Amino acid sequence: MGGIGKTTLAKLAYADPQIINRFDVRVWVTVSQEYYLRDLLLGVLSCISNEIKEETDDELMDMIYKKLKCQRYLIVMDDIWCNDVWDLMSRTFPDDNNGSRIILTSRLKDVARHADPDCPPLNMSLLNEDESWKLLTENVFGEKHVCPPKLEDIGKQVAQKCQGLPLALLVVAGHLSKIERTQESWEGVAKSVSKVVTNESDKCLGVLAMSYNYLPNHLKPCFLYMGVFPEDSDVSIKRLINLWVSEGFLSEELVGRDCLEDLVSRNLIMVKKRRFNNEARTCGVHDLVRDLILREAEKEKFLLVARIHEATNPSAKKPRVHHYSFHTSMYKADFWESSSSDHLTRTVHFFRGLALLPWTSFKLLRVLAILDFTFQDFPLDITKLVHLRYLEFNCYDDLHWLVSELYNLQTLIFNYRGDKSPTIPAALWEMKHLKHIHISNFFSFQIPSSKVQSGFKLQHLEEISCLCLSCSTSELFSAIPNLKRLKICGNWRECEREEISHCLKNISCLDKLEILKVICHGINQPPVPCKYVLPTSLKRLTLQRTFLPWEDMANITMLPNLELLKIKKYGFCGGVWRLNDDEYFNRLKFLLINRTNLEHLEVSSVNFPILQRLVLKKCLYLEEIPKDIGEICTLESLELHDCSLSAAKSVKEIQEDQESMGNEILSVHIHNCR
Repeated sequence: MGGIGKTTLAKLAYADPQIINRFDVRVWVTVSQEYYLRDLLLGVLSCISNEIKEETDDELMDMIYKKLKCQRYLIVMDDIWCNDVWDLMSRTFPDDNNGSRIILTSRLKDVARHADPDCPPLNMSLLNEDESWKLLTENVFGEKHVCPPKLEDIGKQVAQKCQGLPLALLVVAGHLSKIERTQESWEGVAKSVSKVVTNESDKCLGVLAMSYNYLPNHLKPCFLYMGVFPEDSDVSIKRLINLWVSEGFLSEELVGRDCLEDLVSRNLIMVKKRRFNNEARTCGVHDLVRDLILREAEKEKFLLVARIHEATNPSAKKPRVHHYSFHTSMYKADFWESSSSDHLTRTVHFFRGLALLPWTSFKLLRVLAILDFTFQDFPLDITKLVHLRYLEFNCYDDLHWLVSELYNLQTLIFNYRGDKSPTIPAALWEMKHLKHIHISNFFSFQIPSSKVQSGFKLQHLEEISCLCLSCSTSELFSAIPNLKRLKICGNWRECEREEISHCLKNISCLDKLEILKVICHGINQPPVPCKYVLPTSLKRLTLQRTFLPWEDMANITMLPNLELLKIKKYGFCGGVWRLNDDEYFNRLKFLLINRTNLEHLEVSSVNFPILQRLVLKKCLYLEEIPKDIGEICTLESLELHDCSLSAAKSVKEIQEDQESMGNEILSVHIHNCR
C-alpha cells in the first residue's frame, strides 16, 4: 500500500552504521512509475563515480558494470512498477558471489516475485495501536518529549482513526503540530481525521493516486466501484463480482476473481476474511484509499455517494454521474433533481431508507439495490426497468409475475419478509438470462409441465437458494443442468422422512454442481439409511439436521473433489462413525462436526490423507479423538469447542506427541471443554 513505510524501512537499512561498514559501495536509485532509463543509469553512476561523460545508454551500463566489478555493493531500487526496468537494470550489476545485495520496494507483488522467484517478498503490515501512537507522538512532540496527560486519550483516538497507515499518521501529526495543544482542538481533529488527511496534504492522497493512475483501464471502474459501499464495509467478494458483471465491467465471473486478485496484489483492496482454502471471501479498502476513490470517482463523473451532510444540502450542486449510492435515510428532492439524469443513470444503491424516485424515468438502469427498506406491496414500477441486470430488495408481498418483464435480469435477490413461504410465479421460467436466484425464505420452484414436455432448460442459471426440499425433483434439476451452487431447505412438519433420500438422489444429475447445502428445520428424526450418488463435481457440502446415519458416509467418501464437509446439528447422527482403510476422503481439507450425539470416532490418518483443519463443536458425548489423527502430515489446525474433558485430554496428548516428534505445523485450540 502507498504510504505504508516501504521506502522508510529501506532508508533505515541503507543508513544503518553496520550496513555502511559492510559494503564498499552503496547506491540508491528511485525508479518511479514513469522512468527514463538514462536518468536511472546516471543516478547510479553519480553514487559511484565523479566521472560522468555523455555516453550512450549501453556505454553507461558498461561503465556501471566495470565500476562495481569485484566490489561488495548494496543497491536500493526504490518504487519499481514493472518487470522491464528490473530486467534492464539488474543485468547492469555484476554477480561476483561476494555478499553484494539489492533491495527493491514495490507495491506490486508480481514485480517482487519476478525479481526473485525463490525469495518471498516482505509484506509490510499496518501499524498496531501502540505503534501508531508512538509514531504520532514522536512527530508531534519529538522523541524526547511526551504527550501531556490531558491530550493522551483524545490523541490515541486520533491515532486509531488513521487505521495504522504511517503516511496518514504523519500527515495528521503535521497538522496537530501546527494547531493549539488544547483538548478542544484535538477533539476537532479526531472528528474529522479523514478530512484532515485529504485536505492537509495533497502528497498523501497523491502517493495513493499513483497506484490508481497506474491501473490498467479495465481495472479502474472495478476499483472505483468499491466506493459504492459504506465506509468500513465487509464486502462479499462473490456479490462484488456479480455487480461488476452486471455493470458490464467484465464479461464473465471467472475473470472477476483474477481482477480482484490483481487489485489485492496492488494493495488497493484488502482481503478481510478468507475461506478454509485461503480463497478470499470478503474485502474492503483502507479509509484513506476510500477517500481517494470518492475523489477520483467524482472527478471522472463515475460515482456519487450521498452522505447525510450532502443529501440534506439542496444548495450543493452535484455533477451528473452514472452510479449513485445513498448512505443516508435523509433526502431532499433537490439533491436528486440536481444530480440525476435518466439517460445517464446506470446504478442506484440504497443502504439507508428509500427516496421517492421516478422509477419509470430510469430507462437504462442496470443495477438497483434497496437494502434497508421493505416494501409492503410488490413495487410494480420496478418491472418497467427492462435493462436491469441486478435487482435486490425486501418485500412483505409475494414475487409478482410481472418480474418476468425484466428479461435482461441476471441476479435476483428477493428478501421475503412475510410469515409464510413465498409464492414464486411460473413466469420466472421465461427469464432466460437468470444466473443467480436468492430468496431468503425457502420457496417452491416448480417447472411448468409445458416446459418439461418441450425439454426447456434455463442454461445460464448457476445458483439457487433457498429451494424447498419438497420440490427438489429430477424434472426440475434436469431443466437447470449448469447449476453450480444450490441451497435446499426443508421443514420436518411439512415433509416426509424419505424426501431427504429422494432429494439427494435427484441431485445426482447436476454434474456441474460444486457447492451444496441441505438444511432442515423442526423436530428430531430417526436416522434412515438410504442409497444415493452425489455429483462427483462437488467441492463443498453442508448437511444440517438431515439425520443421516454414519453408515451413509460411504456415499460421501466416494466424492473425488470434495474439499470441505460441514456436518451441523445432527446432519449425521448415531453413536459411532467408523471408516475402513479403503474408505478415504481424497481431497478433503476442512472437516467440521457441530452438535452431534457421536460417542466414538473410529478413523485414522489413512482416511484423511490431506486434511488441513479439523473442527469439533458441541460434541458433548465424544470420548476421545483418535491419536492417529495427529499422524496426518498436512494437518495444521485441530480445534475443540464445548466438547468433553476426555476429548480435550486426548487432543492435548496428540499435541504433546507431535511436539516431541518436532511437528511445528500443528496448532491446537481448546475452548470451553468441560
